[in-house]
Amino acid sequence: MMTTGIVQEKRINIMDICKINEQIERLEQELAKLKAEATAPSQYELEYKEGSIFLVGYRDAPMRWNVGKDEGHIKTGRYRKTEEFADEHFQAQNEMMRLGALIEAVTIELGMEDWVEDWNDRDQTKYCVRYNHEDNKYGESYFGINRITGVIYMPQKVAERVCKILNNKEYEL
Repeated sequence: MMTTGIVQEKRINIMDICKINEQIERLEQELAKLKAEATAPSQYELEYKEGSIFLVGYRDAPMRWNVGKDEGHIKTGRYRKTEEFADEHFQAQNEMMRLGALIEAVTIELGMEDWVEDWNDRDQTKYCVRYNHEDNKYGESYFGINRITGVIYMPQKVAERVCKILNNKEYEL
């Protein structure tokens, strides 16, 4: 009897509770749909599943996790679907890290730490290191306005010195 009195006193009836529950359910469904859309990969993102390879280190060989996927690491771009892609991309990453370390050392050696690539300055020539597979030599290439993704740019003197070191086999990538 006391319960009935409380419900009547607050003027809540079962119909109101049912309507509220229906609204909550509808809102939960809408929220689930929005979450799914927000976390859906773009057409260029691969869907990684159990057994995908996650590159976790730079050593003589790729250190891997392949026990599942970690959503927090997907955006780092370090997952690969196959061993072949993992090995190929690991080698390229390792080479880029070693090249970056050499460029930094030469930049410091030549006292050019203040140089910064400025893509708004068409007159500033930006140099990078390239490898010619025909003569098996490193050389420098330069750009004024075209920026290639994944390339480290530097002043001409640094590029020339880096190529000389690599061609003399004083340092290997």
